[in-house]
Amino acid sequence: AKPSACVIDAQSVKTSTSVPAAGQGIDAAKKIVSRKRSIVTDALGLMLMVLVTAASVQDSVGGTDLIDHVAAAHPSIRKAWVDGGYRQHLVEHAA
Repeated sequence: AKPSACVIDAQSVKTSTSVPAAGQGIDAAKKIVSRKRSIVTDALGLMLMVLVTAASVQDSVGGTDLIDHVAAAHPSIRKAWVDGGYRQHLVEHAA
């Protein structure tokens, strides 16, 4: 079956000291040096896509790249549930 809806969210994960500085950033909310993993799942929780960025990348910025990739890979998706960090920017981008 093809997914018709998805859920998009991000989580910051603390990085070790051996991770190159270019691949990490400071999560302003958590005040830690980390990477951010943005994950897209279908309505059943099955993973559709993952994007890993520096934590300093705003959800709205990473989300637009992610939604473009999801739309290309899963054209059957017509609805996405997102948290407030994505909402306004993604609505404008997807319209």
